[in-house]
Amino acid sequence: MSPQIHSRVLIKNFLTVFLPLSALVGVVIGTIYYQQVQTEQVLLKTNELRKVDLETKVISGDFHSVVSDLMVISKQNELQRVLEGVNGQQQALSQEFLLFSGYKKLYDQIRFLDRSGKEVVRVNFNKGEPAIVPEEKLQVQAKRYWFNDTLQLNQGQVFVSPLDLNIERGQVEQPLKPMIRFGTPVFDRRGEKRGIVVLNYFGTKLLDNFNQAFANASSQGMLLNADGYWLKGAKPEDEWGFMFPDRKNRTFGQAFSQAWQQISQKESGQFQTAEGIFTFTTVYPLVEGQKSSTGAGQAFAPSQNQIDTKSYHWKIVSWVSPETLTTKSNRFLSQLLLLYAGLVGLTGIGSWLLARASVNRNMAQLELRQSELELRKLVEREKILKTRLSSQIRNSLDLNTILSTVVVEVRELLQIDRCQFFWCHQEDESTTLELSQQACAPDLTEPLGCSPIQNVEALSEAAIQGNLLCFDDIATDSWLDFKSRNLLVTLGFKSLLTVSVQTQSGRLGVIVCEHSRELRPWSDDEVEIIRGVADQLAIAIDQAQLYNQSRAATAAATTQAEQLNQVLHNLKETQAQLIQTEKMSSLGQLVAGVAHEINNPVNFIYGNLTHVSEYTLGLLELVELYQQSNAHSTPEVEAHIEAIDLDFMAEDLPKILISMKMGANRIREIVLSLRNFSRLDEADMKPVNIHEGIDSTLLILQNRFKQTPGNAGIEIVKEYGDIPLVECYAGQLNQVFMNLIGNAIDALDSYNSKRTIEEIEAKPSQIVIRTELRNLDRITVQIADNGPGMNEVVKQRLFDPFFTTKAAGKGTGLGLAISAQIVTEKHNGAIWCISEPGQGAEFWVEIPINQSSKLATASTATLSRI
Repeated sequence: MSPQIHSRVLIKNFLTVFLPLSALVGVVIGTIYYQQVQTEQVLLKTNELRKVDLETKVISGDFHSVVSDLMVISKQNELQRVLEGVNGQQQALSQEFLLFSGYKKLYDQIRFLDRSGKEVVRVNFNKGEPAIVPEEKLQVQAKRYWFNDTLQLNQGQVFVSPLDLNIERGQVEQPLKPMIRFGTPVFDRRGEKRGIVVLNYFGTKLLDNFNQAFANASSQGMLLNADGYWLKGAKPEDEWGFMFPDRKNRTFGQAFSQAWQQISQKESGQFQTAEGIFTFTTVYPLVEGQKSSTGAGQAFAPSQNQIDTKSYHWKIVSWVSPETLTTKSNRFLSQLLLLYAGLVGLTGIGSWLLARASVNRNMAQLELRQSELELRKLVEREKILKTRLSSQIRNSLDLNTILSTVVVEVRELLQIDRCQFFWCHQEDESTTLELSQQACAPDLTEPLGCSPIQNVEALSEAAIQGNLLCFDDIATDSWLDFKSRNLLVTLGFKSLLTVSVQTQSGRLGVIVCEHSRELRPWSDDEVEIIRGVADQLAIAIDQAQLYNQSRAATAAATTQAEQLNQVLHNLKETQAQLIQTEKMSSLGQLVAGVAHEINNPVNFIYGNLTHVSEYTLGLLELVELYQQSNAHSTPEVEAHIEAIDLDFMAEDLPKILISMKMGANRIREIVLSLRNFSRLDEADMKPVNIHEGIDSTLLILQNRFKQTPGNAGIEIVKEYGDIPLVECYAGQLNQVFMNLIGNAIDALDSYNSKRTIEEIEAKPSQIVIRTELRNLDRITVQIADNGPGMNEVVKQRLFDPFFTTKAAGKGTGLGLAISAQIVTEKHNGAIWCISEPGQGAEFWVEIPINQSSKLATASTATLSRI
């Protein structure tokens, strides 16, 4: 038995014992690991449920405490004396508010306002110390939503504003100041409503308490409002999205869409997804008798709707990330893996000892069987060698394939270390040998050195002269001289066989068979086999040369014909492209110029509308202050006020300014659409929004599909999918959309001209535009109409330059040809058409999202393949 076979048998017996035992140990270790992971997850989920429930009670307790403070302040004796008009009580009430604010340290402002919205007493809490606001700095808050919402309540009722950010002078106050306003109406002893008391509760206190509960926890605590916006989240830049226009899309639902579907629909619960473990509950801080509203994002805007106690709620969410879940389990897994490695090592030692004892008993029988098998193979190899070589050589007329087949078959069938084929080149008096093909035994420990025929001059001369050289033992052969013999032995060769290959065309080659690991006696049959191989190879070389010459002549003729066809094709494409490029360039410059000229005055109007609105509101407030300060107006003033209907003007003027701003904004959107379509400033390929290009195209073609007295109109249906930005030449793609949509409109107009009004009403004209993401690396745009469709003959020629079905003067036949070139050559995409007579037509455009992931481009002959 050879060492290799002995090793394989030993390894097989070893694995037979070792693998089942190691698998059993692995199952036991895996079971322990699974049970430990399950136990840790149960404990983690239980702790998260307790934590969320505790935080719910804390928030409800905070609200109850603030409401209690509000009711205490509203019932103070000093406040009642102020309502009764007792002198000096306003200062006493200010002192009471001051002491209360310094003791609690929870309220940014404590205020009492009369029914007109004017502040009577206000205490501010600035930089850790409360301060009474002087009378001359007290403000009128009649237009604040929280004042009006509170003033509408009955006795004993409490208004609670949403938790939002404080707004000063129309802007969010910086640094951010979270705030909840608690208010209740104040009644005198006669039961007459005299004003309201308001506490501006520091929302930061509530959020800090919320953070404290999750400070040392492995989970991340989040507080969400009813719309899913973060009041407290993992990242500060994601919080208060409903207060900042640039954060409108930063919601919990955007970040965790799958989790938000369950959290928004249930009161409480716990579940696990690929994003981690989510534990949540809904907290309702308001109780009966307490009211709220939607609030307002602007300083003097009213609230939109009233909110009942059940609609005022927050979501408390505890999130355990997948990384946190795997930290402890990975640590425990590492310990188990070390234990498993030790047990497997012991198992391997025992299995190896058992396997070696089993192999030693069967070694003698295995060696005997191997000897018999080698003898049979040797006899069969000598019989089939010539047949196999003749068949392999006839199967190919490629010269390199023939030579490669010869050296591989000779080496394999003779079981030698290496077989090589050399070309002999004779120039003047010098001869060089060029190695063409070789085959080596795959189990050689290292490659053989240079071939001996290249190093020993006597061998190369004999091979060139056509002599066959056969050396069973190079070290003892007498034909070689001492120097050549020592060189071959030093290079590691033991046996050598060479034969010349002489062709009818005069080319000369040599087949060299080498053996270096042990002596290799060459039998007479093997020598005759090599002679026969050389003769067959000489014939095959002559045939291959004749075949190559004929192929070269054929290829030259074919290449010349293809070049002529390509020149003609390029000429047509260039002509079509020049015409369409000039057309689209003129259109793009016109559109860009018009957009630019309109954009400047519109920007001037739009930019000044904000200042006009601010100035108007300021003047209206000034008029209102004059009315309040001048209780007795002159008859002339009263008459003028009635003549101009001042109250209606104050109410309607802001609406007019808003309408003007909306109109200016609409013009800006139209200008932006025109600029998006022209794309004159975007010659480079860059990521763009495909939907913007389609919308810009529709805007330009809008007058063609609108309903008019002489036109039934075309309905545009947009079914846009959720697709990412696409790397492309935006202007060129807009040209494609323009051609496809314009052709659809032409087809429908022509179709409608042949139909009656009743037929058009029964089947209105329609163009459907769909976009979708396919296989995560490309997008498709489908533009379909319900027109007359087309037959197979027209479909086959759709993308040929200058082919058109329109009447003379109506079309050039270049639109679809240029579109196909833009999609396939410029964007490595594909375009095709689906249509049958009477079934409308649907064009598909498919391009990669990134040009690094290119589609297999279809030829224009098969683009209308469906």
